[in-house]
Amino acid sequence: MIKSMTGFSRVEEVAGPYCFRVEIKSLNSRGLNLINQIPGYLSMKEIEMNTIVQEYIKRGKVQIRIHVKFLEPPKTLEIDQKMVQAYHSVLEEIVNSLSLPEPVKLSDLLSFKEVFRLELSDDEVERVWYHLEPIFRKTLEKLVDERRKEGEKIGADLKKILSDLKIKVEGIEKKAKELPHLYREKIKEEVEKILPQEISVREDILENHVAFIATKADIREEVTRLKSHIKRAFELVENGDGPVGLNLDFLGQEMLRELNTILSKSISSDLSNLALEGKVLVSQFREQIQNVE
Repeated sequence: MIKSMTGFSRVEEVAGPYCFRVEIKSLNSRGLNLINQIPGYLSMKEIEMNTIVQEYIKRGKVQIRIHVKFLEPPKTLEIDQKMVQAYHSVLEEIVNSLSLPEPVKLSDLLSFKEVFRLELSDDEVERVWYHLEPIFRKTLEKLVDERRKEGEKIGADLKKILSDLKIKVEGIEKKAKELPHLYREKIKEEVEKILPQEISVREDILENHVAFIATKADIREEVTRLKSHIKRAFELVENGDGPVGLNLDFLGQEMLRELNTILSKSISSDLSNLALEGKVLVSQFREQIQNVE
């Protein structure tokens, strides 16, 4: 079952002496691109977090936000005295330059988060991570479920497009059988325009020319490859295991290539119209799979 690359999940839970909020959003991307917004003290766990993400997600731009609320006062909360003094000096300068009646107050300084520094020991970080990891995995599982639900909708659209494209290719195959007759009539018509009316064209020479041109303009190989690509695309959409978006994109490129070749060989307006309609469907197909993992 194919999965979309877009999705969002949020899990908020209390575990141990902490309240966690984990949010994960994923968007389209050529590969896997991870953007982490996590508390600084969890940076030592970032590589482990990224490894876990790769267990669940193979492609997409993934944005992770983690907020940790301590339900018990942490023992390592410190005040950056130098930072406090710097902010106080700047605020006093503003008050004096604008001749404001109100002096700098403690509440003004407390509004700057940078004056507080939370330095956790490695043991405390491990305790936080012990409670956070299962919540983090639960959020990823929820995201994968969302991506799978969206993938079901995309899969239904892709199968409809592929079914319509299959019908167009069957029409092209049918029209291709009429090409030798069309070539014969076209060549004969052109020859009659050039030669005087009293001069007739030998049938054997005419047939040789028809056979030569028909061989060069034969589109049976292109039709066979198109049918093969459509069949493979159906298989990937219905039974694809893991990330199949890049494979589907490649198949879309190949289908477009075959249709372009058919157009370049065609002298039939009906066949050309079918090939052009097929190109429109392939474009729709490729647009849809930009969101497939």
